[in-house]
This record gives sequence, structure tokens and C-alpha cells, in this order.
Amino acid sequence: MKTLLLSVVAALGLLVLVPLSQVSAKEKDATPRGSIRPKGKPTATERAALAKISFQDAYAAAVAAVPGQVTYGELEVEDGNLQYDFEIITPSKKVIDVSIDAGNGRVLDVDEGDDE
Repeated sequence: MKTLLLSVVAALGLLVLVPLSQVSAKEKDATPRGSIRPKGKPTATERAALAKISFQDAYAAAVAAVPGQVTYGELEVEDGNLQYDFEIITPSKKVIDVSIDAGNGRVLDVDEGDDE
């Protein structure tokens, strides 16, 4: 009887641990996935041709997400995503990096950079 009880408890423990391990694996791959994922290292001209939204539209999306003064912006491939990256200084003088999907204008990431 004790053996059966221990087997049931062990099986229930495994049922709890397996989903927890899957959650932690998902959290490790928390990098946002963009809608355009170029292969290799496209040139600046190739990146511009692949982008579906303009720099101006991406700029507007970044400022809508994080109001402030844009000090830098570029179209690049990062973590496999074709994205516009902007550095914005907020009214409270924080430096925030905003990544915008170059395919649909969605905000991929907002990350606090170094204070100025």
C-alpha cells in the first residue's frame, strides 16, 4: 500500500514539474518575434526594400509608445528581426530604447538604457 501511495505522489509531482519546466523554457525565449525575419546579413539597401513601413511611420509609433525626443534611429536586423530601433530621451531625462517591427509597426521592445 505504501508503495502504491508513493508511486501516486511521485506521479503527481511529475505532473506539476513538467508544466513548470515548460514555462521556464518559454520565458528564456522571451525575445519578441518580428514579422520580417531576413536570412543572413542584408545590406542597408536590402533592409530598406524588405521594410513594409516607412521610417516616419516607425518614428511615430516609437514616440507614441514613449513620448520624448528621438536622438537616434536606424533600420537593422536584431535577434533575427527586421526592426527600427530608436533612442528616446524622455522629459524626465531617461534614455529609452524602442524597437518597432519593420513589417507591421508593432512595438517589439521598450528597454531603459543609460541615464544621460
